[in-house]
Amino acid sequence: MSGPAVAGIEGRLAYTISVPETWFELDLEPATREASIRRLVEERVRGNDTMWEQRHAIEKVLGEQARTAHESGATYCATFSIATDEGPVTGTVMVSLLMDPAYAEDESSVLQDVLRSVPRTGDELDPYTEVGVADVGGVECVRSKGIEDAPIGDGNFVRNISMLTVVPVPEHHRLFLVACSSPVLTLHEQLLDLFDAVTGTFRVVRLDEGGAR
Repeated sequence: MSGPAVAGIEGRLAYTISVPETWFELDLEPATREASIRRLVEERVRGNDTMWEQRHAIEKVLGEQARTAHESGATYCATFSIATDEGPVTGTVMVSLLMDPAYAEDESSVLQDVLRSVPRTGDELDPYTEVGVADVGGVECVRSKGIEDAPIGDGNFVRNISMLTVVPVPEHHRLFLVACSSPVLTLHEQLLDLFDAVTGTFRVVRLDEGGAR
């Protein structure tokens, strides 16, 4: 995995998270992301004639993912695309900072929706959600995982593998939400294992204390 990425939050909180070196860590800032993503893609595909010809399409996809992440309030986004004979395997991890529902009623319903259990059906690729507790760096975190139908506008939905992990920061009345997703349902179990490994690298950093949790 790559070295940790660090993002400051309000001058007091930050976090680290590590992703595999083959993933793209995206610049989410509207003023800089287009040029940043172009440089990133060119650096990665230079020397690969086939990928070089496709670089503009790759830039477009990554730009859309960065825009979506920024509009959703994420402070970090990394994505991957792996070519296979059956087609590309893609996925994304995003990190957002939320108020604790106890102190922000308007965000309470959001967490209730994403952390609601949905039982499995007879079809293993039908939507379901399992809610439990995961250990992330020694911190007990509520987690939901499964398959969901996510709205994409105009009444349409896209079915994704999803893992959402809530990392509490009680002294600041905040929660970090680490959200992982992929549309490649046929690799459901393997991708959930990958998302668990990536989320497991997440650590809260308290800048005023100079330490990490």
